[in-house]
Amino acid sequence: MKTMNRKNAALARGVVFGGILLLSSFAAFPGGIGLDLSVCTVDLSGPFGMVPQAAGDALAALGVTGSDATQILQDLSASLADIEETYPIEYFPIPLVGGAIEIGLPFILIDRLVFSGGMINDSILRGIADMAGYSIPQPIISDVEIDVAGETANVTADLQLSAFKLTSEFAKHLDLLVAGIELGAGVDLIQGGIVPTVSVTAPGYQAEVDEALAALHLDGITWRTFALHVSAQIELGPPFLRLVVQGAYLLPISEKSGWWGITSGTISGKIGVVIRF
Repeated sequence: MKTMNRKNAALARGVVFGGILLLSSFAAFPGGIGLDLSVCTVDLSGPFGMVPQAAGDALAALGVTGSDATQILQDLSASLADIEETYPIEYFPIPLVGGAIEIGLPFILIDRLVFSGGMINDSILRGIADMAGYSIPQPIISDVEIDVAGETANVTADLQLSAFKLTSEFAKHLDLLVAGIELGAGVDLIQGGIVPTVSVTAPGYQAEVDEALAALHLDGITWRTFALHVSAQIELGPPFLRLVVQGAYLLPISEKSGWWGITSGTISGKIGVVIRF
């Protein structure tokens, strides 16, 4: 009887030990690579507050004053208010195309170091649009004629966009064979800029038009943020190939923006696939 009890105890210890090894093998991976489509957000409440000033200065440069200028600014303010009610301008999304590199760590509480990045620019946007069967002209507006006080003016305009996000984080991975949960914390560098290029040829009013364009501060639509973050990730699929969905909350600790005062939003997310090996 004692021999049987000892065998049962040994068997139980073996099962427990084997279970621990099995769970550990699924919880920690040596590394991996991933591709994803992520979204970072920007807060446009600052720029919305700057619009009346920029528009007023531009109207004054064009010689539009008094009741005419007041009516234009009132209509503009009403339109901005409608947009603020309809769209979450504090979390305006910017899509990024990118990927990640995972490095396994031999620790209990922290078992993964992840480096990830994403970017977007006007060339990528045009390429995506072409694949979808749409064409974005370049320039967007080319030699359009408009009437300016009885004179004909030619307008050409284009838009350049560039934004990127670099992230590094430590994470804890919990695995259930065909699914997983990951909690992480780390740092982010986010930077972006929008550069409208507007050329207006207005005989007889060129100086006024140039002054009005300068009042719009078209070179001041930039932002840069250094932030801390916490994240949560859900995974589905076999351990070596997973569909991942992640959300993160950002705490900006250093920000710099151009004249328009764009800042980064506090939430971001991504969806993608990761291959582990």
